[in-house]
Amino acid sequence: MSSKISLWAGLIGITATIPLVQTIACAKSSVEIGETAKAITVLITEPNSVGSGVILQQQGDIYTVLTAAHVVKNKASYQITTSDDRKYDIISSSIRTSPGNIDLAVVKFKSATKYPTAKLGNCNLLKSGMDLYVGGFPSTSTAITELIFVFREGKVSANSDKVLEKGYSLVYSNNTLPGMSGGAVLNSNGELVAIHGRGDRDDTGAKTGFNLGIPVNRFATVASKMGVELAAEVAPIPQNTAPKADDYIALAGQKLSKQDYTGALADYNRTIQLNPNLAIAYSYRAFLKEDKLQDLQGGLADYNRAIQLDPNLAIAYSNRGFLKQGKLQDIRGGLADYNRAIQLDPKSAIAYNNRGSLKQEKLQDVRGGLADLNRAIQLDPNYAGAYNNRGLLKANKLQDVRGGLADLNRAIQIDPNDATAYNNRGSLKEEKLQDVRGGLADYNRAIQLDPKLASAYNNRGLLKVDKLQDVWGGFADYNRAIQLDPNLASAYNNRGLLKADKLDDVRGGLADLNRAIELDPDYATAYDNRGWLKEEKLQDVRGGLDDYNRALQLNPNNAIAYNNRGLLKADKFQDIQGALADLNRAIQLDPDYAIAYNNRSMLKHDRLNDKSGAIADMQRAAELFQQQGNTKFYQLAIERLKKQTGKQP
Repeated sequence: MSSKISLWAGLIGITATIPLVQTIACAKSSVEIGETAKAITVLITEPNSVGSGVILQQQGDIYTVLTAAHVVKNKASYQITTSDDRKYDIISSSIRTSPGNIDLAVVKFKSATKYPTAKLGNCNLLKSGMDLYVGGFPSTSTAITELIFVFREGKVSANSDKVLEKGYSLVYSNNTLPGMSGGAVLNSNGELVAIHGRGDRDDTGAKTGFNLGIPVNRFATVASKMGVELAAEVAPIPQNTAPKADDYIALAGQKLSKQDYTGALADYNRTIQLNPNLAIAYSYRAFLKEDKLQDLQGGLADYNRAIQLDPNLAIAYSNRGFLKQGKLQDIRGGLADYNRAIQLDPKSAIAYNNRGSLKQEKLQDVRGGLADLNRAIQLDPNYAGAYNNRGLLKANKLQDVRGGLADLNRAIQIDPNDATAYNNRGSLKEEKLQDVRGGLADYNRAIQLDPKLASAYNNRGLLKVDKLQDVWGGFADYNRAIQLDPNLASAYNNRGLLKADKLDDVRGGLADLNRAIELDPDYATAYDNRGWLKEEKLQDVRGGLDDYNRALQLNPNNAIAYNNRGLLKADKFQDIQGALADLNRAIQLDPDYAIAYNNRSMLKHDRLNDKSGAIADMQRAAELFQQQGNTKFYQLAIERLKKQTGKQP
């Protein structure tokens, strides 16, 4: 699993005249801004929710806090915790939400202690690429076990005169977390320019870099109706008299939410027409082209242009790395881009996740991959995709099945609609825990959530064929997987094996295995299966041996290929010692490989006259077949033991 940035949605076209505080100030360091944010930001809690707020005013011993309306939406007794860790009950009668369906609210608490209040800034002055800072209190998780203040640096992505639903119009890249809603969004002068309210995630659970805030000048238009009087001089938000690039970025997001990709592309084109040097617009358009419109070269060209315009645009490197790695098969290029993204943004959970997946999948660097996935989760404890990828690594590469299951369970807990996590958990249950029914239930759920998830059909087809002996059900699932994803090499591999082994369609099977290898020339399992087909079905012994050799060249840890090559050497080339070496290696690689024990037992009994060794291997094979629930092969092993020992085992 990798992930990439996705695009936010839900825009509506609203304009208004907004009062605004005019300020002139000197830029501060990020440390100074962090101290300001911590001083003015409060934690808002009730038994079932966590949120943040900003101290706005003091009148005597009464403090007014500005927050997001959804933070205080429940009918509950809320409590505020200030920067000095003191707790105060919110005055329940003081909760006032904004009119006009704007996601803002004010609450009040009483204290004799002196607390600083926020200084309001001018949101109109924010431009794409400017520094922006967000503070708040993330919800607890497996990585964040205490409610502590978190301060995140980022950049302005867009500042539109068009307004998102519920008053949102400021977009920024900061890596926010759930619970930070209602927190302070500060400019480089340490002034409050917005209230944080939304943090978008992609389909893997990763932060996308699209965070949404409501400008304080929008609050100023409704403040008096919420019982707050702003004494400072204010200025209106500019009327939307002439279109600007940020407006079309916002409109593109609205169209993407409706899957109007052509319309979104037109808006990005218009954005770039209005501002040909806006790097982020090229990055957004690149994602749309390569992910939604399958224009890979167009996407690559736009990523290149975005990076040319802004060599420090980390997310463009991260997304270009994903495109290179996944769709262009440029592994080294993808790794270089991830490295650069992390160098530019050491807090990019997406880049660490993607690099971790690449390391363990493509470079066989399991420890390096695990370290990167751990870092991604540390940076974003609610990153479902990183838990998903780490779960797969633990189960498949580290043989930590329970740890892998725990991570996949966590991914599903974070996002109950994550079809990929259900698909992967189904595979773990079926293959590692011998929980066939549990695996089938997870595959079914994955397909229910995402009827176009080709890999889930492929995995379910394999389960049906291998575990339920439902050949035609499996065949139908393989067909559907290939229909949905004509480039899914594993589905061709599985269907090819099924055709040759179960449906007596040798030529069809060979065609599918050829196609699998054409799609993925490094697909060791497909070479292994094609070697078996050539040897067993086409009597092409030399071709079979060549394919087994190639499979082992690509994956020297492929126990099945060693087993198959060992049988070929013994049966067709009379190379008994070579066969024994291959079967020994298969068992060394997989000590629970029952079939390899069975085959080595037969070799020892029939060719090496090693009766005691043959009996020991067959006993081990029978034990493993029984543990794995393979009744048919268990009975065969018992019959062979009876013949070898001359008595009932």
